[in-house]
Amino acid sequence: MFDLVINVLALALSLVMLAVASQFTIKSIEKLIELTRLSEASIGFALMSVMTSIPEIFVAISSVLHGKPAFSVGDILGSNVFNIGMVVGILATMGFLKKFSSEVLTELVDILFLSSIIPLILVVFGAAHPFVGLALICIFIFSVREMTKNRKQPAPLDDEADGNKEAISKASVIFKIIVGIAVVIVAAELIIMSASNISIILGAAPVLIGAKIIAIGTSMPELALDLTAVRRGRVNLALGDLIGSNLTNITVILGTVLLLSPIELIDLSILAEIVPFVLITTLILWRYLTKGGVSQFGGLALIIVYVIFQAVITA
Repeated sequence: MFDLVINVLALALSLVMLAVASQFTIKSIEKLIELTRLSEASIGFALMSVMTSIPEIFVAISSVLHGKPAFSVGDILGSNVFNIGMVVGILATMGFLKKFSSEVLTELVDILFLSSIIPLILVVFGAAHPFVGLALICIFIFSVREMTKNRKQPAPLDDEADGNKEAISKASVIFKIIVGIAVVIVAAELIIMSASNISIILGAAPVLIGAKIIAIGTSMPELALDLTAVRRGRVNLALGDLIGSNLTNITVILGTVLLLSPIELIDLSILAEIVPFVLITTLILWRYLTKGGVSQFGGLALIIVYVIFQAVITA
């Protein structure tokens, strides 16, 4: 019992450390984007979504190095359900997503839904093959190329505002990014160690620990950043981050895990409980995106789906 308490506390501390370090890292990278005059339009999908997936990326690397890829697979799919079910659900019930318009977001969610079918295929055919991982990574590269084509309008910088910027050197910002990522790596290592111990003590499947606990912790950056974004009226930025983050998870991160992990280490049977919820939440979001807004009722429906998800994988 004492070992369980210690490991739960260690896991909680690691998740907090991961969220704080990721937030620090993202802010530093945003400053670097500002200093290098990159287009703001590229932040939502191509940059911000990858940044908010930093926790999942390092959890994936750590889990593969420890020979426990199931933690990462559970984290990836659980994070995707949390991002849409809870984050989009909360933002919608608060009335922030009632109306918006973006063809880019609709195209993104189309690709996301198609990519989410791949884990279902893995479950049905039991084919966790490295070539599948490579295909997922190629889908992400294709998506970035296609979305970049649709974002050719650069965000002009105001010269007067630019002249009033704080004089922060790029070297200083890069140093902060390195420090932030280092802390993220340490936190990810601690998460895998403590979560592994908990699963052994409780006799629970690692993929369920990943989907239930780690997924929520690694999705905290999305929740924090996107809530701030919609409060500032940047709805498309927030949704671009959420959809892009889910796409990054299901393509780059899952693809990397499948590419680097021995096939026999990945138990696909347990995914049968998780994958349907990934598809359901993505399909609901797609329906509302094509209508130009997510109603408060739609947000409540997404939250209910997530609550059911937690109940089902607990049973």
